[in-house]
Amino acid sequence: MAMARRNAQIIVEYTTAYPFKLPECSLVCVYCEESVATTQFQTHMESQHPEAKVKIAFAHLNDGYIKADCTDLKCRTCSNKFETLENIADHLVSAHKLPLDLNFDLGVQPFKFGTEQLICTMCAMKFATIRSLSRHTQSHFRKCTCELCGKSYLTSSSLLHHMKIIHSISREQRICEKCKRVFDSLEARRKHVLESPKCWRYSCKCCFERFVSATLRNAHQKEVHGIDKRSYACPECKKVFPDVMRYRIHHKIHHTDEFFACACGRKFESKYQLQKHRVTHTKERLFSCPECAKSFPRKNTLMGHMWIHSENKRFVCKICNKQFNQKVSWKTHMKSYHPETVV
Repeated sequence: MAMARRNAQIIVEYTTAYPFKLPECSLVCVYCEESVATTQFQTHMESQHPEAKVKIAFAHLNDGYIKADCTDLKCRTCSNKFETLENIADHLVSAHKLPLDLNFDLGVQPFKFGTEQLICTMCAMKFATIRSLSRHTQSHFRKCTCELCGKSYLTSSSLLHHMKIIHSISREQRICEKCKRVFDSLEARRKHVLESPKCWRYSCKCCFERFVSATLRNAHQKEVHGIDKRSYACPECKKVFPDVMRYRIHHKIHHTDEFFACACGRKFESKYQLQKHRVTHTKERLFSCPECAKSFPRKNTLMGHMWIHSENKRFVCKICNKQFNQKVSWKTHMKSYHPETVV
């Protein structure tokens, strides 16, 4: 990895492979920390940072392979243009005698942002978001594989961290992603997260206040900072979606070959969703309640039903304190007895 890192430094210094960070859902310049749209990143680098400053760039990049925009890949010395990192690496060695060691990896994950479409430079697969493209691109470079579960990582240190966190605790235990505390049950971890603001997943991009849900974060950003919730336009058909999940599902089903199709013609974003749909054709009820004679076509429906037999009441009317096992019963109660509170 040390030699791959050294190769990456030479490539950044002597070519127009522009390195970037990806902390959330937009590219961040390694020099000025500014968030930049994918299609504008090359222009930003050419106009604001025409000279490569390797020490500054790599001080802001984590260990491992770096991400670089290779849309217009040129040699800074002679201005020759190249299509791939491998070609320009050969050129730097043969034409300019630079100390690249081609016996090791180049240490750069290439991206091309010539259009709004997000396409893998390695295999031409299409993706809905830059984060999903980045995760996929990493899969082309992973060489360290866990023998217990099959997950792969870029570096041995990442694999060791995975082994320590995932395989050193029992399956019944749960771990907080933020503080790494281990809990005996999923319910205990949920309680911890709800009571620990530092472990809340969502943060305001203006004041960095943390929130337990994206809905609360978005409401805060609109009320306090005047930022409306972001919409997502499909680069293929220009259809606009109110949230990223609906956009991802649309893009996968309509603009890639990665969907799962039923014989009836309907398409789904995952195998799980396809299996849930198929029971509408087969009429199978494979999930039986151990407490009564009822059976259900889906496991999650059975899990919801099981609350009927539980002494714990999950849903409480805050007006009259009546308790309910199921959400649908609580909703019916609210509409019937407290309609003025229903939006």
